[in-house]
Amino acid sequence: MNILKKVYACWLWALVKLFGIDVAKNFDSQLRFKRKLDLKNPQTLADKVSFLVLHCCTELMSNCADKWAVREYVAAKGLAEILIPVVGGPWSRVSDIDFEALPEQFILKATHACKMNYIVPDKQKLDITHCKQTLQTWLNTTYGTYSLEPHYKNIPPRIYAEQLLNVPAGLMDYKIHCLNGVPQFILVCSDRKSGAGRMQVTLDLFDTQWKSLNRFVQGSGLEIRGRGEIPVPQNLNKMLKIASQLSVDFPFVRVDLYEVNGNIYFGELTFSPACGVFPYFTDEFITQMGEKLKI
Repeated sequence: MNILKKVYACWLWALVKLFGIDVAKNFDSQLRFKRKLDLKNPQTLADKVSFLVLHCCTELMSNCADKWAVREYVAAKGLAEILIPVVGGPWSRVSDIDFEALPEQFILKATHACKMNYIVPDKQKLDITHCKQTLQTWLNTTYGTYSLEPHYKNIPPRIYAEQLLNVPAGLMDYKIHCLNGVPQFILVCSDRKSGAGRMQVTLDLFDTQWKSLNRFVQGSGLEIRGRGEIPVPQNLNKMLKIASQLSVDFPFVRVDLYEVNGNIYFGELTFSPACGVFPYFTDEFITQMGEKLKI
């Protein structure tokens, strides 16, 4: 799969050189997600977010897409208390990681990419050889080349370890989508199940008053539409306030938060969810949200 991705990345960037990045992005979007983009006259949420990433990327966006550097941004906003404690790193080389010094439970994360998380619930059962091979693959990956997300290209590849958040029923991931500094809707990811190297996840969509918007979720691949029955988080208003604070500098950003035992924790800032194409939302929904996003 890594070889295929490298070949595909080379093909995409050849398209960029021949026809421009907008043509290449539209090709990728239609091929992989069956969604056509209008990047000359952006109207939908997918159009506008893709346009922002391709043509309006700033150094601050790249820094905040960096899962290590963004911690400084969050702290500078006066929100250091929501950062998950670091228990090791960052490391630029796998050989520098001292597994003996790490706690019995932790999660390893790549700083320069998405979906590169290695969960270790019990270090005594850890296959260190497999873990090191996985981490090395991550460090060798130039993320964003095969999906045309250029803001990832300048992030130095590193690995770091965070404290593992333990939730017996499974961790809820509250993804608060903010348009022009205002939270507009919340995608909840739950019931993650891994298998064959891939992850299935249930998606539920709510407005900021926690009214279900699941009729606008169509699912995509292993992303399954839920029943809209996720209970309202205990600290919803506080989470929305935090999202506002962290999104004020960007026309669009998704703020990922967790709630564990009444405490709020920061996940990441994402500027191009699902490559900026939002394949799990209906055309009607991305059209409605596109009208709200001013670029």
